[in-house]
Amino acid sequence: MSIGALWCLTGSGVLLADDYPVQPIKVIIPNPPGGPGDIIARAFTERAARIVGKPFVYDYRPGASTMIGMAAAAKSEPDGYTIVGLPSSAVSAVAIRKSARYNIETDFRPIAGIGSVPLVLVVRSGLKLGSMDDFIVGARNGNLTFGSGGVGTIGHLTSLLLLNNVNGRATHVPFRGNPDVLQAILGAHVDFGVVSVADAIPFISSAEVQFLAVTADTRIPAMPDVPTMKEVGLPNVDAKLWYAFLAPRDTRQERITKLYKSFADAAEDPLLQDQVKSLGFKVELRNSQELADMMKGELARWRRVIDANNVPFEE
Repeated sequence: MSIGALWCLTGSGVLLADDYPVQPIKVIIPNPPGGPGDIIARAFTERAARIVGKPFVYDYRPGASTMIGMAAAAKSEPDGYTIVGLPSSAVSAVAIRKSARYNIETDFRPIAGIGSVPLVLVVRSGLKLGSMDDFIVGARNGNLTFGSGGVGTIGHLTSLLLLNNVNGRATHVPFRGNPDVLQAILGAHVDFGVVSVADAIPFISSAEVQFLAVTADTRIPAMPDVPTMKEVGLPNVDAKLWYAFLAPRDTRQERITKLYKSFADAAEDPLLQDQVKSLGFKVELRNSQELADMMKGELARWRRVIDANNVPFEE
């Protein structure tokens, strides 16, 4: 049955359709406010609110590598009035931890995937690793250190994926987030890191760091001189930070459909596209099934990386 068919009247004039939403929709964000993911999610929900006719209000639940917020979302009432802004780091988090109080594949209903931000390999200039060939030599010597936003984060696992693809080794130094990783590279405390383009853009003009390759499919306007991983012969190093929205498992299908339509319409807004493009974000709309398939593939990919590198599972 189509959504339009649901909007029908009985002989007595009583509306049988679901008039959702009749109140604001809460968005649980499992990361701290103010980061690129927060800006992107707000850009979409602000426009989606105009379409559904009710505002989206934010509930920040950071901590435990997104697991606090995700657990809260999984336990929420499945009425369509609580959803969660899903960063890809939430998938890698459950890939490496045994203590999740939810199953990311079965305790949620995917609403929409909205797009992704590529990653960039950043090295400190003092190493004189001015090209990917130079980096590969250094990585194979096994004397490098790399930073990430923490064990099991996309930056950590993508760095391992990169090292595996070049037969290299390096010592991992975890930090509290990508901004700290970049500051550590600037301060020569670590040698390299793989961070989001959104976090790296402010450092483009810095003489203290070099950008060697991006995981984008094509070169990005903000870094036109930086080749893609495919260009430097590493097509399998294609991880990105992607963003999506999920609802608790038993949320009704017609409400999932209405939310998806609101995000799909928002994605068509040229002003939104310009706004998020400045962060290196590429709009890539995925419906519920496409998002579910991507999440399953990402979970399998990171578990393979974890197993191949003997990364210990965290409780």
